[in-house]
Amino acid sequence: MIYVLAIFGAVAVLIYLFYGTIHVEVTETKVSSDRVNGELRIVQISDLHGRTKFWSGTVGDIVDSLKPDIVCVTGDLFNKLEQLPEVMRELTGLRCTYVYFVPGNHEWEEKTGFRKRKLTEAEHIDVLRKIGTRNIRVLANDGELVEMKNSRILVYGFDNSVYGRERYNPPQEQLEGAFRLTLGHSPGIVRWLDQRSIGYDLLLAGHTHGGQIRLFGKSLWPYNRYHTGLKEMKPNQYVYVNRGLGTVHLPLRFGCRPEIALIRVTGKP
Repeated sequence: MIYVLAIFGAVAVLIYLFYGTIHVEVTETKVSSDRVNGELRIVQISDLHGRTKFWSGTVGDIVDSLKPDIVCVTGDLFNKLEQLPEVMRELTGLRCTYVYFVPGNHEWEEKTGFRKRKLTEAEHIDVLRKIGTRNIRVLANDGELVEMKNSRILVYGFDNSVYGRERYNPPQEQLEGAFRLTLGHSPGIVRWLDQRSIGYDLLLAGHTHGGQIRLFGKSLWPYNRYHTGLKEMKPNQYVYVNRGLGTVHLPLRFGCRPEIALIRVTGKP
C-alpha cells in the first residue's frame, strides 16, 4: 500500500510540474494615470527562451485574444540561435500595430550543450536586426512617441542586457504630458533610474522568471530580492516584473506558472 501511495504521489508531482511549465497564466492588472485618456491595454511577454506553444495555445493566439494597444517584449527570446526563426514567426504574426522589444542577456549568448557561448558583437547586432522586422521595433536606449486614444505615450526601452549599457536621452518635447512607458530586461534598472532621478509611470521588466522555482510563494536565490507582478514604488509610479514564459537551467517550473501579463491603464474618461 505504501508503494502504491508513493507511486501516486510521484505521478501527481510530475503532473503538477508538467502543468505548471506548459500552461500559461494570463494575469490582468489595473493601474490609473491622469496622463491617459480612456483605457490603454498593454500586454507584456518576456523570457520566451524558445518556447512559443503551450497547452493554453500559442503565444501569438493568446496575445491577440487580449486585444492589446501595445505589446512589450522584454528580452530573452531564445536559448539557442536556431530557435530564433520560429520565435520570430510567432511575434511577427501578432495583430497589434505597436510591438516593442528590448534585448536581454540571452540576445548575447546561446546554450551549446551544457555550456554557454558568448555571441560576438557582429552576431548580437545581426540578432537585433532579425528581430527588428515588420511591426517589431527594437528599443536599445531609444524611444518612440505614440499618439493614440487622445493620449501621448512615450515608449522608452533600455538596453540593460549587459550592465553598463544603459543610456537615457529622450527629447524633452517627447516627455511633456506623455505617459512614460519604460521597458528594461532586468528589474535592476529600477535602481539605476532612482540613482539618476529618472521618472517613469509604468516600468516593465522580466529576467527573473519569478524565480522559476517558488516555495511557499517565495522566489529562491538569486532573485528573491525582486518582487513579481505589480508594485507601486511611489504614488502613480509602478513597476511590473513578469514571470516570463520559458525556462533556463532546469526545463521546468514549480509554483511559478509561465505568464502573459495584461496591464490596463485607465485615466480620464
